[in-house]
Amino acid sequence: MGEDMLRFKITSIILLIVPLVTISFEAKAQNQLEDECNEQCQATRDSQDPTAAVNGVFFSTEIGFGPVDDDTSYNLQVQPIATVAQEEWGNLILRGVIPVLGVPTPTALGDGLETEFGLSDTIVQALFIPSNQNGPVKFAIGPQVSLATHTEDTAQAAGWGGGVAAAGFGFAGQLSYGALVNHLWGEDDFSTTTVQPIVFYNVSSPGIGDWFFGYNNSITYDWSADSGNRFTVPVGGAVGKTFILPSKQALTLKAGAYSLVESPEGGSDWELTFNVNLLF
Repeated sequence: MGEDMLRFKITSIILLIVPLVTISFEAKAQNQLEDECNEQCQATRDSQDPTAAVNGVFFSTEIGFGPVDDDTSYNLQVQPIATVAQEEWGNLILRGVIPVLGVPTPTALGDGLETEFGLSDTIVQALFIPSNQNGPVKFAIGPQVSLATHTEDTAQAAGWGGGVAAAGFGFAGQLSYGALVNHLWGEDDFSTTTVQPIVFYNVSSPGIGDWFFGYNNSITYDWSADSGNRFTVPVGGAVGKTFILPSKQALTLKAGAYSLVESPEGGSDWELTFNVNLLF
């Protein structure tokens, strides 16, 4: 218990460092790009901002490797996003998370592992963003529910369940920063907290165009685990670019690599991430 608490405190400190550092930039950089943000700049911001009033579809893929050579896992998430705008009260952002998992399982002959693909449980979030927010950071909060859509080939996660989700996001010059935080309760005492820090530095120059790089991944803590490590902590980074299509839709491509410095027993040692975000 003491070791778990120490890890929890260390992770909390790390998560606090990001907003403290970024707040120091506010006085100098808050208005730096407000007048310079063109269509592509705004599309880049919208693709990074979980509180942005957008409509689109995000595709996220995680490929995990280890702890043995043929132990490779896959997690493809399809995330449709729709915004219900109400000028007087604010925006309601509806986000679905439909995960398709590829799980390494022993073969029928027991001579190795094979990947079984199937659908996991679907998460639906509803984040409300009040319209009277005037500060540098926007905040949103709302409920989330878990739908038991998993197939027999994938391990059951929450099943039927529910919880709460919250988000905060802001910009300071070329820096964008924030986090998604949620907790989910489900069947069989399922209880998991997820914190997703988002920190990107946006670069624009005639030589390389408009790019961004930084950190965007999920740190989880499984409160219901009976034994072993309850943390999943990825450390690494990602790089991406946003394109404006001839149809005026925005397409963001992003790739990342992360080492899992903490993971449950039998979990991956490191992972690659790929994202394709399409905004309408």
